[in-house]
Amino acid sequence: MTNGSIAKRYAKALFDEAREQFVDEQIYKHLGTLFATLKAEPDLQMALINPHVSQERKYTLLMLAAGIKPEPIVRQSQSTTLFSRFLRLLLKNRRETQLRLIIYVYRDMYREFHEIDHVVFETAIPVDDGIVDQLTKRIKERRHRKVECERLVTPNIIGGFRLRIGDHHYDHSYKHQLEQIRQRLCLTR
Repeated sequence: MTNGSIAKRYAKALFDEAREQFVDEQIYKHLGTLFATLKAEPDLQMALINPHVSQERKYTLLMLAAGIKPEPIVRQSQSTTLFSRFLRLLLKNRRETQLRLIIYVYRDMYREFHEIDHVVFETAIPVDDGIVDQLTKRIKERRHRKVECERLVTPNIIGGFRLRIGDHHYDHSYKHQLEQIRQRLCLTR
């Protein structure tokens, strides 16, 4: 079985169970926090693949990384209990290397089900909240869907912006425009 199909099976099982228990939004938030932590803390990813780190320690690290204090199941909320059971199953089956992909797939399923467009707005410098709010409002009006906006600051684009809405990419960065000018100049020689 390929890594993608393994991740899809785990994500679908988690999503289906979360929907059945009406906790899909809470699981989505836990996974979002966990993903952000995995991205920001490369040492956590290293601990997950380290065979000398016990399953129990990995479980505790993942729960904390998701913003959840590990507690006995009787004291956990319904969403935390499901999330906890999911992590234990993942670790028991030694699928921790699939975690990031599982998170991607779950988040895509959640967004599709709830008709949410994930928008990535990339600029060279931080942008005022008003600009992001206007952008979000325009996208909502045009696409008739909810919008979840992720901001990225990437100084090497020099200026302008890049916008990604689902599979659509719009590059209005100065870096891209300069590259296009350079290519045109090279063609005219």
